[in-house]
Amino acid sequence: MTEIGELKERLSLPPLNQIGVVVREMEKAVRHFSSVLGVGPFTVYEFVPDRHWVMEKPSYLKLLMGKAIWGDIELELVQPVEGQSDHRNFLDTHGEGLHHLGFNVPNYDEVFERFLREGFKPLMRAESYVAAYNGHLKACYFDTRQIGGILIEIIWKSWSMKS
Repeated sequence: MTEIGELKERLSLPPLNQIGVVVREMEKAVRHFSSVLGVGPFTVYEFVPDRHWVMEKPSYLKLLMGKAIWGDIELELVQPVEGQSDHRNFLDTHGEGLHHLGFNVPNYDEVFERFLREGFKPLMRAESYVAAYNGHLKACYFDTRQIGGILIEIIWKSWSMKS
């Protein structure tokens, strides 16, 4: 088994759920993905998490998010608005583009600990109550750029755990 295959097995990740793309202008990006790729409709909203950390230090964050289902995958467009975030760093350094791959996990704390044991550091974490779903969200980007140059995000949504 390859090193990446062994790592995937140790992390016990479910199938890929989300592709995250950082954009400069949400409206322009939504028009592009809708007209060129036929993705949509998009739901666009402002996201300000209740709690946010960058490199494990509390921080403020405000993002504009655009989400659409593309086959079995959620396409997430992220426009940094205010605060410190890896999205802003990515945009300033690389411009627009593929930022992360997201995995919905049923056991966030366990998977978080597995990533730490494998030596991956949390770049950004957020926790929030999501009124639209009457539930809680936890998410963390891990610095996995040494494997393909892309971050991995683990995501837990309490409402997706309900029967």
